[in-house]
Amino acid sequence: MSILVVETYVVKAEKRAEFTPLLNEFLKYKQDHPQVFRGLKSWRLYKQNLGQPAGMYIEMWEYESLAAMEADRSCEEDEEMKRISAGFHQLVEPATFSASIWSQVA
Repeated sequence: MSILVVETYVVKAEKRAEFTPLLNEFLKYKQDHPQVFRGLKSWRLYKQNLGQPAGMYIEMWEYESLAAMEADRSCEEDEEMKRISAGFHQLVEPATFSASIWSQVA
């Protein structure tokens, strides 16, 4: 049964213009380098339209299992992904960032 790594965050108001270009850079890198994401089944990004906090993003990284997620460290070790991730974290309001692991129950 799949597990989801769920990350939520809000982009800083003054950094919103930088978010889309960095997101597009990530998407292109993910497409062009599947070996870096070999344990990843799917990745989705949603933006909250109503509710608090306003403008929250939700990322869902799907893996076959917790063991598959833990075994796939390529993404964390890849130099380009480190650069993209560091740039991304400069855009996010730190107090709004959270990460959790979800599993299906029904």
